[in-house]
Amino acid sequence: MLFKLQKVRSDYDGFLHLSELSKTWRNVLDEKLKLDFSHCSHFDANMAAPLAAVLNRVNDNKNAIQIVGATSEVENILRKNRFLKKYGYGELEDINHTTLPFLHIPNSDTQSFAGYLSRNMNGKGIPRMTAELEKAFRRSIFEIFQNCVSHSASDRGVFVCGQFYPYGGRLDLTISDVGIGIRTNVRRFFRNNNLSSIDAIKWALKEGSTTKTGELPGGMGLKLLKDFIVHNNGKIQIVSRQGFYQLAKGKEVYQKLGYDFPGTTINLEINSKDKHSYRLSNQVTPDNVF
Repeated sequence: MLFKLQKVRSDYDGFLHLSELSKTWRNVLDEKLKLDFSHCSHFDANMAAPLAAVLNRVNDNKNAIQIVGATSEVENILRKNRFLKKYGYGELEDINHTTLPFLHIPNSDTQSFAGYLSRNMNGKGIPRMTAELEKAFRRSIFEIFQNCVSHSASDRGVFVCGQFYPYGGRLDLTISDVGIGIRTNVRRFFRNNNLSSIDAIKWALKEGSTTKTGELPGGMGLKLLKDFIVHNNGKIQIVSRQGFYQLAKGKEVYQKLGYDFPGTTINLEINSKDKHSYRLSNQVTPDNVF
């Protein structure tokens, strides 16, 4: 069976298209998916993470996957970031050092994600920060990974990928899981099956909101990242099940996806042309928020 992949950018239409792929193959068993890239004129490299999440679900039903027809431009992008390695393509050297390579991290391997951030975020256009803020900033990104592990109710691991666009002035880091999604997690927490995907995302974005129990606090990482992104003029996107959220240029947008997107994806886009220097505010401590 053939699925013709269209242009995939880090936007609503890109996630909707990947959701369509997921829907099309949700109930297909023991077939071969020929994922045809011949109509894909552009593919944002960081979107390899949510694509991998979708294809992971396809594999669950004993389906084989073959990737065909990619233009040389798209193929080179996905060979440089190592996404295509699993599908029989050789790697290409990233001589410009702009790639944050695709990686599938088991839930138990938190050190791999910490090492990934250390290896790949430095020198990629992150604005100047004090040591205290940088520590809190990285801890907030790490909390996203931990949320994928602890809230997804999935043993499939976490997919991460990114890309630095020095001329476009942005650094994208995308983290995806293949779990139950924010909606199901929040519904279980409140014992309310009527919450929509959008309502669940809105609740998760409120300061201090967390479904974690026990003494360890949660829900603070996104608050710091949101505050930073507003000042940095960057972008955050959250996609989970039928909900799409975007914060860009200080404007928040919530949209319903036409198809059910598997799990949860969070995309953090930093404006690398930002020349400001950043520090934690005087009203909170480095152990708190921005």
